[in-house]
Amino acid sequence: MQIRQLINDFECVRLGPDDTVIAAVHKMVACTCGSVLVQDADGKMQGIFTERDLMTRVISKDLLPADVILKTVMTTEVYSVTPEDKVTEVRRELRQRHIRHVPVLEDGKVLAVLSMRDLLAADFAAQRESAKAMDAYIRGEPQ
Repeated sequence: MQIRQLINDFECVRLGPDDTVIAAVHKMVACTCGSVLVQDADGKMQGIFTERDLMTRVISKDLLPADVILKTVMTTEVYSVTPEDKVTEVRRELRQRHIRHVPVLEDGKVLAVLSMRDLLAADFAAQRESAKAMDAYIRGEPQ
């Protein structure tokens, strides 16, 4: 299965580099997501701000989220994938890199941000379909 098959239902949560951490927190809570894509006025990705960034770069340093802007605490070296990449390979890469969120880019444009949970759900759905097909085959049911 390719990443392209997953990105239809995912909306990117986006903010600018000069927005505050508290704005990112409010947006993540409202959208029930764990990351915010940081883009400049032209829509170019500048980085990503995640729950982990919040904990390690803001809270653990006793900084006030309302006083900190995203460009000072976001992750700037962002691993990204393309719609043609395989879900299993991307999941493996996220696990090896110890990251949970990945932007999907095509021609420099961000199409979506997927989480490790999204990739695992896709793997489980594919395995369920495979098991159903195998069960039907064993039972001799038409396909």
